[in-house]
Formats: sequence, structure tokens, C-alpha cells
Amino acid sequence: MDEKSEGAKPSRRRANGLSVTREIDENLKRVYQAALTEEVPDRFTKLLAQLREKEQKS
Repeated sequence: MDEKSEGAKPSRRRANGLSVTREIDENLKRVYQAALTEEVPDRFTKLLAQLREKEQKS
């Protein structure tokens, strides 16, 4: 049987040896890590405070 009939995807490699999938994974991790360190915008903090106040009044 060949790779296609078994459902396996052929591995594509970059010049530096990283597979395309691994390279994408590493880039996504960098982006999400950067997003985690960003501060919450003031408008969201204010909105959350308003929602909490409204919830306490109910």
C-alpha cells in the first residue's frame, strides 16, 4: 500500500529541517504567548465591572 491509501500525509520539510507542521506549531505558540502577556484594555475592565455591579443588584 502507498501512503495515500493508508491516509498518511507525506512529510514536507523546510531547508532548515523543520517540518511545515512543526514550524506552524512553533509560530502559533509564539503568537499566543505574546497575547497572554498583553494587558487587558481599560474598556474591557470597565465593562466587566459594570457587569459585576449589575449581577450584584439582581
